Amino acid sequence: MTREVAASLRGRITHGELRPGERLPSERALALRLGVSRVTVVRALTRLRTEGLVVTRHGSGTFVAATERLQDMIGAHASPVPLMGGGDDLIDLRWATTAGPVDVIAAVTVAATSALPAALSGDGTAGGLADDLTGLLAAELTRDGLPTRPDQLTLTSGAMAGLGLVLDAVPTAGRLAIAETPTYPAALRLLAQRGRRTRGWPAGPAAWDAGYLGRLMRTSSPGVLYLQPDGHNPTGAVMPPATRDAVAAAAAASGWVVVADETMRPLTLTARRPASLAARHDGVIVVASMSKTVWGGLHLGWVRAPAAMTRRLRAAGAALGAGPSALDQITAAQLLPGLEVIIERRRRLLAENLGHLEQCLRGLGTGDLRWHRPAGGITLWADLRGRSSYEVVQQCARRGVLLEPASTYAVGGRDDRHLRIPFTMPPAVLDRIAEALGQALDSVMLPVPGLR
Repeated sequence: MTREVAASLRGRITHGELRPGERLPSERALALRLGVSRVTVVRALTRLRTEGLVVTRHGSGTFVAATERLQDMIGAHASPVPLMGGGDDLIDLRWATTAGPVDVIAAVTVAATSALPAALSGDGTAGGLADDLTGLLAAELTRDGLPTRPDQLTLTSGAMAGLGLVLDAVPTAGRLAIAETPTYPAALRLLAQRGRRTRGWPAGPAAWDAGYLGRLMRTSSPGVLYLQPDGHNPTGAVMPPATRDAVAAAAAASGWVVVADETMRPLTLTARRPASLAARHDGVIVVASMSKTVWGGLHLGWVRAPAAMTRRLRAAGAALGAGPSALDQITAAQLLPGLEVIIERRRRLLAENLGHLEQCLRGLGTGDLRWHRPAGGITLWADLRGRSSYEVVQQCARRGVLLEPASTYAVGGRDDRHLRIPFTMPPAVLDRIAEALGQALDSVMLPVPGLR
């Protein structure tokens, strides 16, 4: 019952029904209103204080905490949730996601009273809204250093919908694909579904060998290269400018179609961010979405490509119904003018979370983890230094923390030595994650030297 009461209050806070600074009813009044014991209310409020959602001032009462995390509750929806069949709390980190900021509520409210009534006369897909939105997106990309015209943009329901359009609409001589390894698992699934035979190109801060990539391209018929130069998922690495130049040159010389996933690009965690790969080579196709910068529930993505290719992509998207709904478009149009404010807030909170997670991991005292500090994105890629990723994941699950083994992110599944740890959670939850991970590491045997 404590969990249900905490969840009810948490939902009212994160959805804005209880506002920052607002005083909660007394413990006795809450118990009467909710039909539970006062002890249950006390335990629920203790949990919310741990999460940083409420503060108690002795003699004054309990108040909704007036913090930035109430404006941008990164990971709030991924806080502990009930474990089916048990009484423990479960932390699910298999999907690296961020909770939506309250800015979305204001945008939807304005959308519902402005453009939505007129859009209801249509079929709910695009209508004349697409032209306005592509204009806003083109301006946003241009401000970010990638000159873009509206006729270079195709609206989609997400970055992977965009990748699917490219695979369907852009002819290539071969059926081969090259993807970074490790990489985003949904992209690997999509390439497999489209019948692509995928080869891996090692990625990350200590990899991205452009010479090796060039050899891979030259020894095969032209195909599709999928990569994430910014905030790479799962390593959090950012591709160096010199490597970007070499990749662009190799693509231009080989005839390969290059698709750069820039969904994580705005979430940089360093002072400088290299120019987009597409700014170095006009033929690079960009897929992206607002799923990480704003919210996964906003199904708004896009493909940036040469104008001639964009006409094919738009036709294919219309035939497949791959575009965003009218409501998604209207909401995105409301959010775009203030997008940089949302992104800057997210960067700051993510940097705080990352620092806290790294401190927790260093405090484990096991000496069994190594990692490169992520330069962007929302995940840390830890080297388990000999321990089996699969076994560590199994042990974490027994302690209520769900993670994916390294094989999920590897081309061909050939990795059992790493662990992806999202840092989208509030610090109190990161503490619990680190505790479970430390216990899991202690439970997994290191391999005996010389034996396999």
